[in-house]
Amino acid sequence: MSLNLRHFALAAFVVGPLSLSAAPAWKDAEVVLKAKCYECHNPKKSKGEVDLQQFAADPQLAKHFDVWLKVKDTIENGDMPPPKAHQMSDQENKTLLGWVNGELDALAAAQSGDPGPVTMRRLTNAEYDYTIRDLAGHDYSLAKEFQTDGGGGEGFSNTGDVLFMSPAALDKYFGAARKVADFATIMPGTGIVFNSQRIGLRGPEQVKAQAQQALYVWYQQKAAPHLPKDFDDMREADYMIACWKHKHFKTPLEQLAKEGGLQLPFLQNWNNLVNATEPKSRFLDLTRVAWRELPVPDAAKPGQVPQAVTDGAKAIQAQLLSWNNPKKPGSGVQRQQQDADGIRAYQMNIEVKGKKQAFLCIGDDGDGNKGDIALITKLDVRTTKGHLQYMDWLNKQMGEDQKALAATPPPANAEALKQRIAELEKVKSAFGKHPQGRQIEPGVLAIAAPLAFTLPLPENATWLHAEARLDLQNPDINDGTIQWALTSDKPYDVTKIMPGVLTVWKTQTDAARNTMRDFGVMKQAFPDMYERRLEEVAGNLYRWKPGITVYYFSDDQLGQLLGPKDRDHLAAMKKDFGYTANPKLNPQQQKEFDSALLGHLRYFAGRAWRRPLTAEEGQKLDALYFEGRKKELDRESAAREVVVRVLVSPFFLFKAETLPLASNPTGDVKLNAHELASRLSYFIWASQPDWELRKAADDGSLLKPEVLAAQTKRMLRDRKATALAKEFSGQWLKFNGFDEKSTVDEKKYPEFTTEIRNDMQRETIEFFSHLVRDDRNVGEIIGGDYSFLNERLAKFYGVPGVTGGDFREVKVAQQHRGGLLGMGAILTKTSRPNRTSPVVRGDYLYQVVLGFSSPPPPPNVPKLPDSAVKPASLREALMVHRTDAACAVCHERIDPLGFALESFDPIGRFRTADETGGKIDDTGELKDGTKFQGLPGLRDYLKKNEANFTAQFCRKLLGYALGRQTMPSDKSLLAKMQATLKQNGGKFSAAVLEVVNSRQFLNRRSEAVVASSNQ
Repeated sequence: MSLNLRHFALAAFVVGPLSLSAAPAWKDAEVVLKAKCYECHNPKKSKGEVDLQQFAADPQLAKHFDVWLKVKDTIENGDMPPPKAHQMSDQENKTLLGWVNGELDALAAAQSGDPGPVTMRRLTNAEYDYTIRDLAGHDYSLAKEFQTDGGGGEGFSNTGDVLFMSPAALDKYFGAARKVADFATIMPGTGIVFNSQRIGLRGPEQVKAQAQQALYVWYQQKAAPHLPKDFDDMREADYMIACWKHKHFKTPLEQLAKEGGLQLPFLQNWNNLVNATEPKSRFLDLTRVAWRELPVPDAAKPGQVPQAVTDGAKAIQAQLLSWNNPKKPGSGVQRQQQDADGIRAYQMNIEVKGKKQAFLCIGDDGDGNKGDIALITKLDVRTTKGHLQYMDWLNKQMGEDQKALAATPPPANAEALKQRIAELEKVKSAFGKHPQGRQIEPGVLAIAAPLAFTLPLPENATWLHAEARLDLQNPDINDGTIQWALTSDKPYDVTKIMPGVLTVWKTQTDAARNTMRDFGVMKQAFPDMYERRLEEVAGNLYRWKPGITVYYFSDDQLGQLLGPKDRDHLAAMKKDFGYTANPKLNPQQQKEFDSALLGHLRYFAGRAWRRPLTAEEGQKLDALYFEGRKKELDRESAAREVVVRVLVSPFFLFKAETLPLASNPTGDVKLNAHELASRLSYFIWASQPDWELRKAADDGSLLKPEVLAAQTKRMLRDRKATALAKEFSGQWLKFNGFDEKSTVDEKKYPEFTTEIRNDMQRETIEFFSHLVRDDRNVGEIIGGDYSFLNERLAKFYGVPGVTGGDFREVKVAQQHRGGLLGMGAILTKTSRPNRTSPVVRGDYLYQVVLGFSSPPPPPNVPKLPDSAVKPASLREALMVHRTDAACAVCHERIDPLGFALESFDPIGRFRTADETGGKIDDTGELKDGTKFQGLPGLRDYLKKNEANFTAQFCRKLLGYALGRQTMPSDKSLLAKMQATLKQNGGKFSAAVLEVVNSRQFLNRRSEAVVASSNQ
């Protein structure tokens, strides 16, 4: 927080004699300042941008505590006064520090827990994208077009004082809101649904078609996993036997399904089918009538299923399956029937090996034989000796038999020969004759249905082939529907429908239409393909009552199978289609349509604004919608205008919180449940509350400590807590955005590819996500022996045994890595483009990781010589640099820390020698004589100073959570956070819960919201 804003920040403090009784007085401390500090820190010089002389008359510590904190730190660290200049005596040091510490402690005690001043915070760019992602269900990454966020407070972009709003920024927000709205479909049932692709303007027909398509696809997607696939055993006989048990034993269908491992919806459908008489269909009656004719139970064997019932069910199953092609579903008679006609000839082929006769079955399709005459135009037989025309064989066989019969003496089988000659003569005489006496070709066999015509066969026959066609010259042809089939077994009953046999007709006749209608009913009941079963379920879109298909789900059945959420979604999609299918809605329907859209818009606004709407706000949104309708916008376009307005509202763009009441000008203002939900979700997820958190806010239970704790723990485990890893850890530890821009000299290091850079960034995110979501010890940040790697990054680091592109936890202590200090992103970020930098790495550890402050470098610091590009020469140059007293103050602290990481090159690879082959010196020695070597030694040193790291972690976490700089009034909370961490094994959640349950987090200061002058 900048100094010019601190006046507003601490205006509520009471300035007065807050000193502890044992602390030195200001007049004594001021004497020391005058003697030792004013010469450099006065209105004219202000070294380090600090003017201490301005406080000579009044220290104004409450207002400018940050200045006095800086004074305290620099003196305690020995940074000021500079060496060999104005050195303070022990008594002077004690006096000045005694006064500062005493006053700061008194200030902290007096205002402990003060929520502090937090400027009303706009969504950061990251928060905007996260919020839109969770609001819309898609990551549109729109914030990349916005102005870049700055940093403030404890160094985070979510600090209110730096979240400015300019006219140019508002234009960007309007543009982004319109883009978001263009991705939305807004319908009366399904409401506001955001899509991955831009939708744009849709006409009525397009809206209708898309609503229809959405329903059709939904039905198929939901039913697909539960319907039998092609080649699955659909257990027709088992379902029929279960229905028989239900009929005769009164066993509930639910029990039968459970006992038999059957799907209850299919069993219900089967039971409905076999007991129904509608719709009429003589083809479907092959199943349902046959089932009704199954035997009744055997009185002598109560509760048992007779074998005859089992055999009968299997026979019905075989009949059903005969209509399909078992090797290629969808290519059998059920598919061919729709193309049947009498114009062309149809082929029939059967194997007759070892058979003495075959049967040419001409059936009347069960509807009478009027017009049913078949013309067999070709009849061939294949034998072991070759191929013969049947008539040629017939004549040849008759001649051979007659010759044998005429032999002297007569053959022993004379009677058998006479009988066969008579049979052959009968067959021969049927050729060339028409039942109606009409002239036909002598080689044509004309047969009127119903007739099973017997065909004697040669002894060495293997195959029989026939070609048949409908007699179109028959005067009754318009009434003809006929079936024909060859069989070498028992002939069909030609007076009934022959299962699995094509029906032939003359097209465009009533007989054809009636037959196809009956056939179609059977096809609907038993579709022959998985895809057609899916289509039957999707056909619910057009039905007002369930279909007759057996392996199928009605809306109710599908809803019971999938659950209430899917039932509600189905009802919503049907509502969409219902309102859009009719282009001319009556006034009442139009009113209902508008009312439904307005309800969805209000719900969306409540989610976007993260609280319930007031009645007045809802009315304003309604008015905006109707204003669009008056301008002749279609309903969806008018609704999109409301969406845009919602997304550019301050209630969306800002995390607004309750202002104090005029009747209560002092004291904290307690956050209401929805404000608390918003604070919590933006702290942990950098995004809006989800449904569960909103629910806890709606019923007020979130204000209960146990509910707040439970919600916090739940949210930390959620995948969305990755945002905390990225935004909090990334900004604190400076790796956020590492993947967006390279700082490496890529000519010198071509192996540092974009992919490697992205992998390094992913490593940090995975590590800190694991830390947050698995509630690990925060000490693992500096002391962990593991990281997260994929194969490519592992090879780059020289870590063996990692394969594949997925990131996973890997123990890496043996490869000189583990935790933050071994991560390539950090090591690269703290290097120069073409060399390492112990100064940068050391300063990073000293200030960012451990939280110590360093004064700015003195002016006119000489650059390191160009020769200092190798580790050895770089160390020598820095040692010379440290001989300057003004430089030594900092470098004595930071350089040793950085030198311990010299075994890592500028792109984060471990090395034992420099580019010239020289040995790496990775030792470090502090001014107090502490020595360490390499990453292991540095890690041990940091573990010994873990209290400093923990203090820094807690300070940063609190600053991030509150969106402001930490203050003296936070001292007690910070101490409590550190103690709780220690008591709970360093678990990340321990610190978070202390923050969430703090006065600072649960309240806001009662003074008016401090607004940036740029807002």
